[in-house]
Amino acid sequence: LHIAGMDEPQSSEEKQMLASWANKPATAIEIGIRYILDEWSTFTLALEQSWGGPDSQIRADYMYQDLCSWFTKSKKPVKYGEVESFLHEVMEEDFQCEAEDGSIELTTKRLMQLRKDVLENKNFDNLLLMWERARRRQGKKVRANAESRPDQLEEGVVETADDIELVEKYEMEQEEGGDRKNNSANTNNTSNGNEGGRRDMETEEQQPTDAKTQEPLVDEDGFETVTSRKQRRNRRKK
Repeated sequence: LHIAGMDEPQSSEEKQMLASWANKPATAIEIGIRYILDEWSTFTLALEQSWGGPDSQIRADYMYQDLCSWFTKSKKPVKYGEVESFLHEVMEEDFQCEAEDGSIELTTKRLMQLRKDVLENKNFDNLLLMWERARRRQGKKVRANAESRPDQLEEGVVETADDIELVEKYEMEQEEGGDRKNNSANTNNTSNGNEGGRRDMETEEQQPTDAKTQEPLVDEDGFETVTSRKQRRNRRKK
């Protein structure tokens, strides 16, 4: 597969990706739309800070689905002005944001260029570059998570030697810390064994012989008070 304006891809993963996009252009457009939205800083900020309220992610998903359906299934020509108006409408109505920084115009141009590249020119240069940037962003996110809590890395995510070394170092520190705690606990139990035994005996003498005989808590109106560990969660109806 020849890609205009680019060197021959080096990795087998890139070759498979390009072949897949060539065979399924609609899928390539959907992937490209996702990448473009992820690189739209005003939109991602609105999503991260929930400018659209608790349903911000749902609103964003709807916008993405509408764009995908429009760009891949519409029998009518997709016009620049209509796409720009759509993005303005979504940002203003769904995220209460009047984007006057020129980002909507730039995003519209990128979306229109994506559709032209994939459907008309069969050119995947820009899409491949966006894919590579997305991989780098994901790598930075994985490393950031590893530095904060290496034990929470998902299986199959660690790909570099630095990540593996970081996880092993974390696990070793956890094991050494656990050994120190166990040794300290054993020492305290040995030195304070007699004193601890006397405390246990005194405690047993002070406790009632049958816990079931304890009286329930009753309020002023004569109702029994029940304590529960379960916490209720308020669910917002959608």
